[in-house]
Amino acid sequence: MSATHLRAGLTIQVISLLCVALLMAGCESERDRLMKEKYPIYPDHIKRAVDHSYAVRGMDHEQVYLAFGEPICKRTIEQNGKPVEVWLYPPGGRDPCITAEFRVFFEKGVVSEWVKSNEVPRFMDPPGGVPP
Repeated sequence: MSATHLRAGLTIQVISLLCVALLMAGCESERDRLMKEKYPIYPDHIKRAVDHSYAVRGMDHEQVYLAFGEPICKRTIEQNGKPVEVWLYPPGGRDPCITAEFRVFFEKGVVSEWVKSNEVPRFMDPPGGVPP
């Protein structure tokens, strides 16, 4: 193999590694930014929830993101005639938007409730399907 081919191959590898590094840095930069800019001004009970990875009513999207990370799926459902945003967390199973283990519900941009997998998700069809 010629020196030109070796340099080209090495250049491609270096560029690939730089791209991967930038992607990884980009994923962490949002969390790092929020931890530096927003976390210090959160009330103590919100800081504890973020630090120990649990939800409390009134948390906003950024606080839930800091506590649990990026959800595997996001949905908007209607509950009592109001739109409710649902963030779903692993494990996902065959269909992560239905079989997620943990769900966080937001009304008007803040946490209204959360459920674990042993409870029936509110956005699934009832047993036997949707009534005619």
